Amino acid sequence: MPELFEVFDDRNQPLGYVKERHLVHREGDWHRTAQVYVLNARRELLCNLRHPDKDVFASLWDVCIGGHLAPGETYPEGAVREMGEELGVALEPADLRFVAHVSINGGDAVKGLFDREHAGVFVWQTDRPAEGFEYQREEITRLAFFPLAEVRRNLNAELPAVPFIPLRETYLRILELVEKKIGNE
Repeated sequence: MPELFEVFDDRNQPLGYVKERHLVHREGDWHRTAQVYVLNARRELLCNLRHPDKDVFASLWDVCIGGHLAPGETYPEGAVREMGEELGVALEPADLRFVAHVSINGGDAVKGLFDREHAGVFVWQTDRPAEGFEYQREEITRLAFFPLAEVRRNLNAELPAVPFIPLRETYLRILELVEKKIGNE
């Protein structure tokens, strides 16, 4: 059965219909995602190397855990579900701290696909090591904690040592929001 996404306008207002995943990414429709930034006490960010079979941004490092929302699913529900699916972590919405809603207008130039998302951004702090997660092998090839400063250096580098998804400005803005959130609590 094809995966269906609810379609939204550029202001995150529902358009009242759903489309298949591959059509949404091919045609550049706005849709919703949940992103969870996983941090440890040393202010290191859990990053994941995306599986080579992913439809967008394959074999690149991602700065968050997350995914697309199912039609009718809320941002917190999607974040909790994705953490369970991708990391094997059972959470409740109260375990996550909401950071912001962010619109991301990106694309995968290699595959010629568009990825226009309205993302609900959350933080989850843990003392679990990267090896302590039962991650979803179909989605993730590897997990590793990186110091936030190293992530920022790589995102800003002309030739990064770690190849992150090419959404530099968006990720730097979100990391700033995440750091403000954890710094204020």
